[in-house]
Amino acid sequence: MTGNRRLSFEYLQAHIQVPICLITPDNLHHFIVEGHPLPRAFNQLSIVHRSDYIRAYLLHHYGGGWHDIKATEVSYEKVWEEFRNDAIWIVGKREIAKGAAKIYNADGDFVPDHYQKLIAVPSWVGRPQTSLSADLLSGIEAIIEQNADTLFMYPAKHPREKRISSRNPIKRLFTIIKFKYQKRSIHYPLDWTLFGNVFHPAILKYHQHVSFKLPADKRKNAGIYHRS
Repeated sequence: MTGNRRLSFEYLQAHIQVPICLITPDNLHHFIVEGHPLPRAFNQLSIVHRSDYIRAYLLHHYGGGWHDIKATEVSYEKVWEEFRNDAIWIVGKREIAKGAAKIYNADGDFVPDHYQKLIAVPSWVGRPQTSLSADLLSGIEAIIEQNADTLFMYPAKHPREKRISSRNPIKRLFTIIKFKYQKRSIHYPLDWTLFGNVFHPAILKYHQHVSFKLPADKRKNAGIYHRS
């Protein structure tokens, strides 16, 4: 980890007050369920998109909390009390107006228009084996499989790979030049918002099973910029 990322993790350990397991390439195999292997193109994904997949996999098969390696000064100790209500499947922090993935759901609704029914992507606590978790995992797996052949041809070369989506030829050209300079793939097929593209429509679909009582920091990420 970089200096601030390590500091963020130390803040998380100090304040969250629930058991923590840091998922790494060395321990991931302990969590793989028999009969449900990782996608065949898993190792071709960017590190960020591997994380997107893993959080969906763990939610469906194990439940529990997910928190990106970002600092927090709040405790999640009492969050599990929400699950005394069988109708609650996931607890999160309410999404902000411009925070949702810019995507349409199966009903043709523009998902960001319903942000007040959504929760933020970086941290939540969820119940396993629900229709929500099943839709999330199967949705992400479907996207990865649909793009598997392209991923094998053009695997991620950078942790923050994303598909070049601009239709403006000038903007697209500048993005290609930028990506080449950064040694990123210009053919990587997956959107940056892979997780949110499935997570937010699923949350909207099952919004009656969502609690917004996840504690939140008054300062975003406790004031620590985690990437430096």
